Amino acid sequence: MPKPLLQVLFATALFTATGLTAHGSSHREALAILNEPCADNTDTYAWVSPGSHDKLYLIMNFNPLHEPGQGNQGLRACNGYRYEFHIGIGASLKDKLVYRVEFKNTLTPEAPPSSTDALGGGNELLWQLTGGAETMTVSRTVPLKGGNLDDDSDGDGDLDGDGFDRRVVVLGKDLPVLPNNHGPQTDRLVYGLGAFAGYDSGDPTSREVGLYDQAFVDTFIHPLGNGGRVIAGQFDDPYQLDEKGIFDLVNLNTDDLGGIPGARRPPGKDVFTGFNLFSIALEIPISDIFPQGIPHNGVLKADSTDSLLRVWSSISRQRMQSVDPSNIITGLKGSGAFVQVGRNALPLFNAGLVGTQRQTRYLRSSPLKDVTNFGADILFPVLVRDAEALGIYKALGVPAGTVTTLKGPRTDIINAINLGRPIPVADGFTGDVITLDAAIDSSFPNGRRLGGGAAPNRNQVNVNSVLIGLIVAGNPAAGLAKGIEVNDKDYLDRFPFLAPAHQGLYQGHGGINVPTEQTPPPPTP
Repeated sequence: MPKPLLQVLFATALFTATGLTAHGSSHREALAILNEPCADNTDTYAWVSPGSHDKLYLIMNFNPLHEPGQGNQGLRACNGYRYEFHIGIGASLKDKLVYRVEFKNTLTPEAPPSSTDALGGGNELLWQLTGGAETMTVSRTVPLKGGNLDDDSDGDGDLDGDGFDRRVVVLGKDLPVLPNNHGPQTDRLVYGLGAFAGYDSGDPTSREVGLYDQAFVDTFIHPLGNGGRVIAGQFDDPYQLDEKGIFDLVNLNTDDLGGIPGARRPPGKDVFTGFNLFSIALEIPISDIFPQGIPHNGVLKADSTDSLLRVWSSISRQRMQSVDPSNIITGLKGSGAFVQVGRNALPLFNAGLVGTQRQTRYLRSSPLKDVTNFGADILFPVLVRDAEALGIYKALGVPAGTVTTLKGPRTDIINAINLGRPIPVADGFTGDVITLDAAIDSSFPNGRRLGGGAAPNRNQVNVNSVLIGLIVAGNPAAGLAKGIEVNDKDYLDRFPFLAPAHQGLYQGHGGINVPTEQTPPPPTP
């Protein structure tokens, strides 16, 4: 028998009190981002170290759905973009600090090839043999005179530009980026991880046994000038979702819908299995943010906002991009002011709440204006009417009056993302940010961490189910859209927490194309 969802009215208290740490994402969710993968940030994580809360961990994932074996079409650090973590303090969303990471790829030009050339250089067909370098610079930006980065504290009309209202401190310069996990021969010939024996040796070991491991990855963790650490490069995509079903007009299977017979047969499949993406992971001493210490550290004060951090990530580039044949890396030259072209914070916000015609506006705008720009998307969630049209509520026995209530206005959703704290529901205060209380251990929606579940490949809670349950049923524990609840690789239990990238040669995707696929495919047996 289907499980009736009878307790679906505004269960925010359950959502807030249970301390749910979760996982969710926004892969290629907006029309504008399809042509700009370097600006497609899929997930943002922010949490404090448990117990002492003396470190803040920040992770930004972008450039998703990379097939590990795509070689030169694989992940490269993106030149010309600024990747930034924005941090507000208290009830306000205004920036108090910004951590910025900028990448630089270099490749020395050389003359056309000749018969006497040595191995390597820009004439090689494969990037890892060219001698090209990928590096990053990490900086921290703070306001002058104790203001906000959005304030014009010196009256010169420069709000958040490169003038005198901010102080930029470089924390690390020209730091090497973690290279891609191509396969066994690259491990030996380029990364120097073992002795190489050619085809003429008669021994296939150098072509079959990979040496790219966690110890190698760890050599690209760099110390920063503020006592923190950073790593950036290719990692396993840590997100799980039966997205095939989602994009067939929310075609969920019976396991996602309490066993109702009208749903398709399980299992759901994680569409992100075997894919890599690009990640930036930062470890920041909490003294960078609270120089005098976290207010009432270790004590929950539910009526207070003084220990709250309001975190979101953005990606920017220069407004004008012109064709530049002399740029052998990107073929482009940027000019003009830097403009935001991507952002992310709460999982599924843009993909699960904001309507298609406003998703590009979301990417280009600041959370400071989210109430004006997207308030109606939150108060009147479209997913509810979609679920009604598909017959989900009738199949689950949900009363018509309850469905009407779920259509809005849904102040419970807003209260949940604000952690039930006294935060005004107004521009500049409420928006798509990760809100975390630095005084207590992080647990979603109070922050968002990676991993931390009952097994190394699990998160504490499946955020897809939590958030879709909250939106569609008014109850994060409704058990909807559970889908896939394990990652295809184990997370680390320490910095940088991300799983290493899938190897290009023996992992990822591919097939022998026998037998050929049918169109349309036959039903699942």
